[in-house]
Amino acid sequence: MSAPLPHARVVRKGGVAVAPPPVPMRERLAALEAGLGPRTRDALAAIIGLWPVTAVLLLALGLMWLSVMNA
Repeated sequence: MSAPLPHARVVRKGGVAVAPPPVPMRERLAALEAGLGPRTRDALAAIIGLWPVTAVLLLALGLMWLSVMNA
């Protein structure tokens, strides 16, 4: 991931040093999504889109892990 580290930015406006307005969340999320590869993005979309199935699978795996640990 090539996201830059956050740092303080100061601009001069009318001779006064002020911080620029923050980048909107939508633009930050778009930049984050652009940084992901297409396969990673597709896998993440499938996991989020199929959240009920994912939750059931995680619950089943947790119950199997507990049964093995208590045996």
